[in-house]
Amino acid sequence: MQETVEFVRIKPMEDEDVEITGFKQPSRSKIHRMVYRVSLLTFLAILAPAVLHSNDNEFFSFLFGRGAMLPEPVVIEYASLYDTVYYIAFIAGLVISPLADNCGRRKIFIVVGSMMFVISSFFILISPSFHIMLVFRLLQGIFHTFAWQTLMVLVYDNSNETNKAKSVSIHVIAIGAAMGTGTMFGGVLAELGPQVPTWFAIGLYSLVFALSIVLITDPTCVEHRPTVKDGFLLFKKHPSIMIPSLFNFIDRLHMGFLVSIVPLYLTYIIPLSPGLRGMIFGISALPSLFMSYPVGKRSDGRWGRFKPLIGGSIAYGILLASTGFLAGGILPVFIIILMSLGVAQGFTTTPTSSLLGDMISPGNHAAAIGFFNFFGNVGMILGPLLGLAFGVHYTLAFLVAGLIELGSLAISVFAAKHLEVLDF
Repeated sequence: MQETVEFVRIKPMEDEDVEITGFKQPSRSKIHRMVYRVSLLTFLAILAPAVLHSNDNEFFSFLFGRGAMLPEPVVIEYASLYDTVYYIAFIAGLVISPLADNCGRRKIFIVVGSMMFVISSFFILISPSFHIMLVFRLLQGIFHTFAWQTLMVLVYDNSNETNKAKSVSIHVIAIGAAMGTGTMFGGVLAELGPQVPTWFAIGLYSLVFALSIVLITDPTCVEHRPTVKDGFLLFKKHPSIMIPSLFNFIDRLHMGFLVSIVPLYLTYIIPLSPGLRGMIFGISALPSLFMSYPVGKRSDGRWGRFKPLIGGSIAYGILLASTGFLAGGILPVFIIILMSLGVAQGFTTTPTSSLLGDMISPGNHAAAIGFFNFFGNVGMILGPLLGLAFGVHYTLAFLVAGLIELGSLAISVFAAKHLEVLDF
């Protein structure tokens, strides 16, 4: 008979302490100390690759230009392949996650992933040809997935239904802060030398390697250990995880869309220097970070998951669709719109991840997060294609992206109602 996997939500008694990672976690709403440790390591792990996207021209020319700058078409081709291979590597999360659930261990994946990221990054710097570099770029992405995705799993391992969204919000803040800092700081590092960002990333992941050995403890709450086959069949058994995964897909789709179109808008519609473009884009992420914890706190309480998700998605879709019409090439207006989008996103990011945590038992955390992140990674790949598909027609691009947000929300709510997971 085929084994089934049941979703359970941990609900401690009023005065009960919950054993999670080798020491007691106070029940109720206090965030487990391991969440803070994991968030620190996540910040370092996400910051490492975030600083690597600021100097493609100088980096590739230094390695393969033989003392001269490579032609622009060559740099564009190299950069496209370099990033595409990296994002394809994230598919490895679908394989890593069932293995992590099957062995019931997390720490080994973080330690090995961080160590191998360092090694593959070093070989990128000494690759004799671009095609050999792509092999090590693929490995860099795979082992980055080993580390950061497993860190995300530990957030769920160390939370319960009274503090899940608050715990997730701390992790979300760490990711957002790392991405924003990397966007702004990467250019500063690149000014010091074409290889400096990569050496900085190597240093950060070396720190992740060392700290993970000291700070990370495997969870003791994972009693049920599904087979690898169970991990791959998780969606078939529990289709409700499609709901948060679809929200994550759309969230990352629009992140990729904005990453591609905002720099172009600030180049050709509102001409700014590269430094100012990165600074404005980084600042626009701050509202989402500030909103994450208060929204998470209320999502654990009377708001639930879907109220902030629906409200934030509607606001985000309307704002995004009207960006081209409202901004009109005026920088202050455009900045206000970007920051307003950040506020709206702050209502969706934490409840989306928390909704996933509500649906899965500890033994299936890694497999479910692998599925969840796979959808997010696909969205991140397709987002830039959406942004660039409309050429110079920026107003139309923003309009279509906003309508996609609203249309996907309608589909998600309909599916949630059909699967009976709406919480209001």
